[in-house]
Amino acid sequence: MKENSSGGVKTAAQFAMSFAIVCLSVSIAYFTYEMARLGRHVPNVLTQVDQTTEKVNPIIGEVTEIRKLIPDILVQVEETRKLIPPILEEVEQTRKQIPPILAEVEQTRKQIPPVLYEVKAVRKEIPSILASTDKASAAVVTISKEVEATRPLISDAIKEVETTRESIPPMMDRADQMIERARVAGQQASEGAVTGVFTGIFTAPFTMVGDVLGMSKEEARRFSKKDIKMFNLTVNELLNVGSVGDKKEWNNPESGINGSVKILRFYVGEGDDEFEYADCSEVKINAFKEDEVLFDHQKSYCKDDDGKWNLIDND
Repeated sequence: MKENSSGGVKTAAQFAMSFAIVCLSVSIAYFTYEMARLGRHVPNVLTQVDQTTEKVNPIIGEVTEIRKLIPDILVQVEETRKLIPPILEEVEQTRKQIPPILAEVEQTRKQIPPVLYEVKAVRKEIPSILASTDKASAAVVTISKEVEATRPLISDAIKEVETTRESIPPMMDRADQMIERARVAGQQASEGAVTGVFTGIFTAPFTMVGDVLGMSKEEARRFSKKDIKMFNLTVNELLNVGSVGDKKEWNNPESGINGSVKILRFYVGEGDDEFEYADCSEVKINAFKEDEVLFDHQKSYCKDDDGKWNLIDND
């Protein structure tokens, strides 16, 4: 019985050994087959390795160049890091300014409704403004036509200006004569000319022809003889020595009347048959008694060859 059992075990062991040898043989054969297949791929793998090596070399060169740049980059990074604290400080200051800005924005927002209301009111007025603009446009067209009609007159105006320019030298000669007469008149003024309040007998230092005021009888009744003398003297004195814009005042305490004379302009006017042009002046004359206006006129005078002022325009 024991011999039969040991014989069975030996047979099973031999069978297992044989199976193992067969499996090993199969494995070796398969390994050999795979090695053969692998051997066929080795050239391709080596080729790819060579190609990869060729690509790696430039990459290694680039890496080397990049490594050279790293110190400079680190320096720049360090400089940048130094700038960060001031930037943070500025950001902090900016943050502190935000609340006032928000408050101002809030105030601005509160003002928007009144502005919108005003804009609405303005929009309502736009139609009337446009209508006015249309009228103004029509007026511009009319004015343009008037200007166009006036343009032909320019040449005549230029000719008149040329004529006026030619008359200036004679007028300048008369001005020199007038200055000389004024100098002489100034020397004679000490004989009795008025300074402020007129008293005593009046000696007129300038040549005048009659009443230079051209008063009506009704106007003359309002003044005393002394008032009229003072008035005439003031007019003549200013005409002889005054300039455009000059103003001379007089006052008579006895009658309570005061007045003034102001030169508005000098111009060259047409003369009579004896001379072509005359020195002329336009003056503003008025007189008052307290708040009452007694005399208020604008007069024109021209000087003759004898240096006498004559009233030529009595309004």
